Amino acid sequence: MQHPRIRQFLRPTAFVLTALAFTGCGGFLNDAFVNTIVGGVVPVTPGPVAAFVMVRGVNRTGQNVEFIITIEKQVLVTDEDGNFQTDDEGNFITQPERQTVNLTTAPNGRATDLGILFDCSVEPVTIVGLGENLLPTDAAVFVGGSGPGGSTGFGVTAANVNPLSLYDGNFNCGDTIIFEAFQAFGVPGGVALQAFLLPGSEQPGQFSGPSTFENYANFLESQVREDE
Repeated sequence: MQHPRIRQFLRPTAFVLTALAFTGCGGFLNDAFVNTIVGGVVPVTPGPVAAFVMVRGVNRTGQNVEFIITIEKQVLVTDEDGNFQTDDEGNFITQPERQTVNLTTAPNGRATDLGILFDCSVEPVTIVGLGENLLPTDAAVFVGGSGPGGSTGFGVTAANVNPLSLYDGNFNCGDTIIFEAFQAFGVPGGVALQAFLLPGSEQPGQFSGPSTFENYANFLESQVREDE
């Protein structure tokens, strides 16, 4: 698999890209959208071909880990009839809106690495972080639970992983953001967190197979046309 340069926000460590399982907004991606080609060049970021921010949770702990991923978008304000609101100068009015998604990863197999796509084609994703309220005291992940529908385990805060900001240049539309939970000594619960960035601008533009992200973008566009 070919991939762009990895930017790490915290201390250096070895990292292996897997990107084996994806979830999309509204549920798991259909198999038809996922690259199954072996060898060659496959995309690991949405950019430059598709306008998504991809967020992945990677589990290196040997236990179940539930990642609490929160984003903030600037959403267009509409009236009760669905019309976009503008200010006195004719500019569209936006307001911040947050969305939290829980990704539960397993200690082995394909489920150690899960991701979700957030559309940034119209309304920009401005903040990406861990914890429901994006605070350093929030539980960023829950470790050791029994998985979906079971106990949530113990919480680990995001004290050493700050939320990433579009306006501060931490990421752009088309990038992949990776949050990794790994075993560490001398920290509560023996689990620590770190963050990486795969810039979409450095992703090769040509692939030997179909682009998962481009296929999904085309699917969403076709759904909009059908709704109209």
